[in-house]
Amino acid sequence: MKTDFQELKDLINSSEMIVVVSHLRPDGDAVGSLLSLSLSLASSGKTVNPILVDGLPYRFEFLPGSDLVKKDLPASWDLLICVDCADFERTGLEKKILQRTPVVNIDHHPTNTTFGNLNYVEPHAAAAVEIVYDIIRALKLPEDRAIRNNLMAGLLADTIGFRTSNVHPGTLRIAADLLDQGADLSELYGYVLNQRTFSAAKYWGLGLEKVQQLGQLVWASLTLADRKVSGYSENDDADLINFLSTIEDTNVTVLFIEQPNGKVKISWRARDGIDVAVLAKRFGGGGHKPAAGAMVDGSLLEVQDEVLSATKAYINAGRN
Repeated sequence: MKTDFQELKDLINSSEMIVVVSHLRPDGDAVGSLLSLSLSLASSGKTVNPILVDGLPYRFEFLPGSDLVKKDLPASWDLLICVDCADFERTGLEKKILQRTPVVNIDHHPTNTTFGNLNYVEPHAAAAVEIVYDIIRALKLPEDRAIRNNLMAGLLADTIGFRTSNVHPGTLRIAADLLDQGADLSELYGYVLNQRTFSAAKYWGLGLEKVQQLGQLVWASLTLADRKVSGYSENDDADLINFLSTIEDTNVTVLFIEQPNGKVKISWRARDGIDVAVLAKRFGGGGHKPAAGAMVDGSLLEVQDEVLSATKAYINAGRN
């Protein structure tokens, strides 16, 4: 990762209108990174547009600054900052936009394509908010309780409450500092990890009915019909994958989420050092060793058969 922030400081100082964007189907780290950086830059006097092409998920509307998020880009801007995006396509924006203004890429995925003019990519960070925290501190950008709550929310979401294998001492030091400075850890923990809507619970139930296991591989699927029946309005899995990955005697968990327009979202989770980012990359996706994803064209059954076949072969090859 670049540790010299002078170029970034110069870019920010020379920019009046800044766009901050994150990925489609945004998770807590994406939202926390987006909002904390946007609020900090706005407090420093910049005009900032936080953009999520898919919109802000309902469950993150409690976060300060969430009302500022828009789906569409403004007519013009001086600087584009991407957070928590392994590649630019994940933003949902047209690639030609990369040619309009300088692009800063802030991310923690090992599969990052370094698409920015400036790339602050740290694969050892447990969450993108760790890098945003470092940038805010290094550039002496404004901080307040709202910014710290967004940073803490991102940490909690991407580490599932500091339970993932990529949590390191620095992660906990950041959390301790944010807590010391007034972040609402217990309240955020409840909102980010424990609270869900009734429709999300019904959505989970429909997915759990289809859970299957073969050896140490577990998988399930969520269909468009499941979403309709449950009344769940988002296009993600409502964090069902993280629940499935807690099943004992399981090394790899796969969840298939049917999307509109003939696409399927795939999420992998792994234990025991299995690198599912390798699998995700085969299907045009990416991520981390223990957690990765991809979006694939095809019917749910076709994609499921192909992905499960590849996943089983990968697991078996690792045993030999």
